[in-house]
Amino acid sequence: MRAHMLFWPLVLLGIVILSLYLVGAPNSGFLEDAGARQRNVYLIVFAVGITVAAAGRLLLTSGPGLGRSVALLSAAAAGIVLAHTNRVELSQLYDRVRGNLIPSVALTTAQGEAELRRAWDGHYRAEAEVNGVPIRLMIDTGASMVLLPYESVAQIGIDPNTLEFNQPVTTANGRSTVAPIVISSIKIGPIVVFDVPAAVAHPGRLKFGLLGMSFLDQISETSFQGDRLILRN
Repeated sequence: MRAHMLFWPLVLLGIVILSLYLVGAPNSGFLEDAGARQRNVYLIVFAVGITVAAAGRLLLTSGPGLGRSVALLSAAAAGIVLAHTNRVELSQLYDRVRGNLIPSVALTTAQGEAELRRAWDGHYRAEAEVNGVPIRLMIDTGASMVLLPYESVAQIGIDPNTLEFNQPVTTANGRSTVAPIVISSIKIGPIVVFDVPAAVAHPGRLKFGLLGMSFLDQISETSFQGDRLILRN
């Protein structure tokens, strides 16, 4: 009885995952980018599996509810086709809703343009990709360069043992030193900057990374509009 009750919710869950994959929404599980050919293989196998399972279930339980089940399955198939046809528009809608709910997620408002929303504490933060690794950075126009916590450098491919803390800096807490590095790439929404001069703070000195002017100076425009920060490249 329980298996009978769980079958259609599982089919519906599969349809939702497939729809997200077709839309191209980020972080949609194991169906993330794996190359166009592999994506098509995943699509075919997954779609055939859902179809065969649903059709088999309908044949085994045919009765008064058969017409309704066929109608629901047909509507779901039509929804998948519509999701694939309008995947660009739906992906943009997904990004906008996600960006409004999470201020640190950059909204892609135009080609080469990203928009960040001010958080409750008045700061702007960005879910950036540093050397391809997701790291949250706080926008700091008063910082001369990108500054990363010591604890985060290993995950972006930099050996902490190679750092040399020989660059003097002046902070709110007085004078200190940082270890200079060069970050291969920093990506925020559609904006990517390569070979970004940066530095690493001493262990335990910095809780969150700072996105300073060594990144911002390399894009064409940084403008504040109300509670929005617009980045253009």
